[in-house]
Amino acid sequence: MSIYEVRSQIKSPHSNVRQIMKNNGISIMALSNLTKLPKQIIQRSRGEDLKKCKLETLAIIAMASG
Repeated sequence: MSIYEVRSQIKSPHSNVRQIMKNNGISIMALSNLTKLPKQIIQRSRGEDLKKCKLETLAIIAMASG
């Protein structure tokens, strides 16, 4: 079995960053400024597919938005 077959079968974790941002009234730009992370990283963290988002990135976002 290849890594691609395994990846296609594994369900990635669900992100609640979008909901947390909405609850706290934080925009992508504001969170980017708070965390010093690029807007693209913030956008990726809000998506359904977290396979390519590092845990350290999510921790930075959580600390800044919470």
